[in-house]
Amino acid sequence: MKSNNTTHKQEIEVTRVGGFGGSDAKMFYKIGLKGLSALNNTDKKRIRVAKGIDEYKPVPVSEAMQRGHDFEDWYEKQSFAPIAEREVVISSMLAKNFKTFAHADFFSNGEVWELKCLANPGKAYEDYFEQLQWYHRLRATNVWLVVSDSNLSFIEGTSFPVEIKRDNNVIDVLSNGIKLLDDNWNDLDLEVGEDWTDEDLMPFEKKEVDALAKYLNEIKELEAEADRRRQTVFDFMNTNGIKSLKSELYNISLIPESITSTLDKKKLFSEHPEIKETDYLKISPKKAYITVKLK
Repeated sequence: MKSNNTTHKQEIEVTRVGGFGGSDAKMFYKIGLKGLSALNNTDKKRIRVAKGIDEYKPVPVSEAMQRGHDFEDWYEKQSFAPIAEREVVISSMLAKNFKTFAHADFFSNGEVWELKCLANPGKAYEDYFEQLQWYHRLRATNVWLVVSDSNLSFIEGTSFPVEIKRDNNVIDVLSNGIKLLDDNWNDLDLEVGEDWTDEDLMPFEKKEVDALAKYLNEIKELEAEADRRRQTVFDFMNTNGIKSLKSELYNISLIPESITSTLDKKKLFSEHPEIKETDYLKISPKKAYITVKLK
């Protein structure tokens, strides 16, 4: 049975209030290993949404997310796809204060098929082992992982389903995390700070920030190289008396030395105390923006 992606997305958003799904398994695993002190700002924001303190803010659909949706749609139409329902919510009462559930990509008679479309398909289980074991914790009878390489077409890059065996050690850590959060539900410190580190980010957010820093570093290196070559070009143009260079790619002009004039405000206000700078300020709105300092 084919499911509408928009409807499915709305269902996921509704269930994020009052409960936790498979995408939260990594948080529970961390709590189970390190305790509630390991909660970062993103975890706290997620719990605040589950408690109804904050309104859930939908995550914009990225290119990678859309690729994943397209992969599920494609897989459903293939002859080797399981005879199963799409986008099924499975749940189990594992806590008193919140619901625990998962949205299975495909589901039939207790069996789950989880689909992932990834740039690094070889790390699929490593990156999603908590989510895959979460299905087992919800008492799924079998869990299958189907991975597609996002660098290839679906037909070329899709693997055969791999059965994900139940890992009791991971299950125990997840159970401990659920219990810790449940037992301390009403006494949690959920204050979210304004100063974050990359450990506070969701994986897709960290990916975007890392990509920004990478591109800015590349630009910085290119600008430094351009400055070196700019000096070289200036030197031979100045030496040979060349005022301009033209081609289909560039138009370079040598600007001779000159004198610029600027207003000495300090001297002006000192010699004319009757003039108030505030009387001549022009106030204009300025959009919010970020600054980035590279290391």
